[in-house]
Amino acid sequence: MSLLEGIGHVSWWGFSPSQDLTKHCTHNKAQPVRVLTLGANDLRHILELMCSGREVEVYILETNLEIYCRHLMLLSVVLQPSSAMGLQEKTELYLDMFGNSLVRSASMKFAKNNVPNYIRMITDDDYLKSTLPLLDLSLLKFKERDFMESIFKFWAATDPQSIFQIETLWDARVRAYLGNRYDTGRNIFDMDFSMKLKERAKLLDFNEYATWRQKGTSYDVRDGVFDTPNRTLCSGIIKMMGGQKRLARGYWGDIVCSPYLSHGIYTPIKEMYEVRNRINVRTASEIAEHNVMSLIYQINSGKKYTAPPKPDRFSFEATQPPTLDDIEENEEEENISKKMENVNIENKTPAKFDSTLYNTPRCNIKIKFLPLGTAEQLPNKRNLLKTFDLLYFSASQVSYFTPEITALLKDDANILIENVKYVPALDKEQEAAFLPKIKNLAERAKCEMLGTNDLMNNNFHLSYHRTD
Repeated sequence: MSLLEGIGHVSWWGFSPSQDLTKHCTHNKAQPVRVLTLGANDLRHILELMCSGREVEVYILETNLEIYCRHLMLLSVVLQPSSAMGLQEKTELYLDMFGNSLVRSASMKFAKNNVPNYIRMITDDDYLKSTLPLLDLSLLKFKERDFMESIFKFWAATDPQSIFQIETLWDARVRAYLGNRYDTGRNIFDMDFSMKLKERAKLLDFNEYATWRQKGTSYDVRDGVFDTPNRTLCSGIIKMMGGQKRLARGYWGDIVCSPYLSHGIYTPIKEMYEVRNRINVRTASEIAEHNVMSLIYQINSGKKYTAPPKPDRFSFEATQPPTLDDIEENEEEENISKKMENVNIENKTPAKFDSTLYNTPRCNIKIKFLPLGTAEQLPNKRNLLKTFDLLYFSASQVSYFTPEITALLKDDANILIENVKYVPALDKEQEAAFLPKIKNLAERAKCEMLGTNDLMNNNFHLSYHRTD
């Protein structure tokens, strides 16, 4: 079982929980914050930045254009106006498209129906500024925008050549990863969970983790039929086939870590860590639902989400049949969501709700997508030298932690490096080698570590500070 076969060629999710990155900045809080993220893989930190109350400019560099497409789609979910979609529906739609291999048909229909709007936003800068002004795609190359357009069109395609059989593709990945131990897969999942995740991600439940490892389904926050392939998880890689390099389209993402790491294994609400009879009363799905709902609410209202968590799975309320008020609320959500179907794909006429297509978030943030593969070229951009207050590396992008890239940082800036403690695909030797590797890179870059020099005690990230 190789590491690459486990975490995949395309990382759809992060390997650590979401954090407000501005808390790691040391300068005056009245000044704008500029952040550069390398390989964060999802929007978890961006949503936190949108709730930080700070003026933020964040540059995002990902490894695949499909990830940028998902960023755009999920941002459009978060910023849906309340006249088009309620808070509960936004949360469920976000989690469904974010972490499930098979989604509700209505969820995929949302993405398909909005494809004309997404295409117009990436091809028309003026339209993007008028509909989603917080996003800036001007730094992307034209050929990258063209490729993103083809990705969006695949989401909405109905021809036989565009079939995405993710159930078969997921099973093939699991078989390739487990090899002759495939028939005892659940025992392997149990071993990964017990040896790596049980103590480190205490809110993660084995049954939901094993279900995701087997089928790729993580969130079922509402009773429904999850039978539609999530086309946003499709990507292409170059493989040798018949002695020639060819583009292979399929599912090439993570099959060992899970989407739960981003939103479902941490909460500041201590009551949600309650354990009864050695069983968590909350699942990671419930934690993720509350966390994402809180973020979406604050982004759109500018206020903290103060509603108490829903009843836990063992409470009396959770086992009762729905009341008439619940049924009427669900019917209202469904009626509102039907407005999202008012899109003519052939004429490329996006639906509009009220006076704007999306809410204007109650925050001051600018999000800029950088061209792929430009990490080594960024220090050559004079306009970016001594620009950033914080530099964030995902665990898979630490090789770019070089003396050259630290030239982009201000004198009092910090560096965050994602921890690998939640990656069960790493063996003991690989895990033990991670910290010395980072220490060596930091010394070369003239950076010193903040906090303890212990991988397990540094909860989500390793922190460093420039010393020159």
